[in-house]
Amino acid sequence: MLRLGIVDFDSSHSLEFTRRFNHVGVDADQCVDGARVVVGCPGKSLMQPERIPGFTEQIEKCGVELVSDPAEMIGKIDAILVLSICGKAHLDRVRPFFEAGLPAYVDKPFACSLEDAEEIVRLSNEHSVPVFGSSALRYCEEVKAFQSRQTVLGAVNGIISYGPAKRAEGNPGLFHYGIHPAEILLTVMGPGCEWVETTYTEAAELVTAGWPDGRIATLRGNRAGSKAYGFLAFCENAVIDQRLSARYAYRNLCQEMVKTFETGQPALPNEVTLEVVRFVLASLKSEENTGERVRLDSL
Repeated sequence: MLRLGIVDFDSSHSLEFTRRFNHVGVDADQCVDGARVVVGCPGKSLMQPERIPGFTEQIEKCGVELVSDPAEMIGKIDAILVLSICGKAHLDRVRPFFEAGLPAYVDKPFACSLEDAEEIVRLSNEHSVPVFGSSALRYCEEVKAFQSRQTVLGAVNGIISYGPAKRAEGNPGLFHYGIHPAEILLTVMGPGCEWVETTYTEAAELVTAGWPDGRIATLRGNRAGSKAYGFLAFCENAVIDQRLSARYAYRNLCQEMVKTFETGQPALPNEVTLEVVRFVLASLKSEENTGERVRLDSL
């Protein structure tokens, strides 16, 4: 049984992941085996400190020991979950755990700058411990089912990914809620995005993305109207209109954490994680330059 620690309780993920690992307050089909959250540090928040007391109270009821300093968890855990809602906090939060030889899950957004993201990956490699970070929507049941049908559906020539893209100071551009449709797009299309062009309004944004083989995909991030997630995939043998449910997304993501910690191999290659960061940064740069095309390799 892996012993997990959590640092920073300003995200609902701190409670939702704990419930699934500790088998408290969720249905049996939501429970995740192989790991348990044994200790946590409520920590601090760069964005929503007011959320910490409520989550702290509920997490303690799940049988989690609380400490006031993240360093107090070292020696009590086998892996750390860095769940700060603000991506700018993640490098400083994860560094001491890497130095102690502990693998890590770093929540979305993995980082809000390419420098931070690359440094997190560099540190994990330097200390020979895996790091993993992802949107839970990457692992929702409908995405997994779609991927399992690829031999029947044929190659994906393009998609339209959509979902809410509420913004928040601290996580710029798509790094806040928009990270979910961004990761859906990159998951279905596969790695290798070459460029993006972004059109922004107060109500929504459209990100057109291109691949070296000529394939094109579109992300629509909504700030008005429906908050549904989904994608329209243009495959070689079919067009698939797929709405997404988050019901099992947290469970599936937690299972990927356990695999990462048990095998020592990140559930997502580091190159994929860094591409997500580059994609969002390129989109933001395009937006700031009135839709100018931005190559990911120019960042």
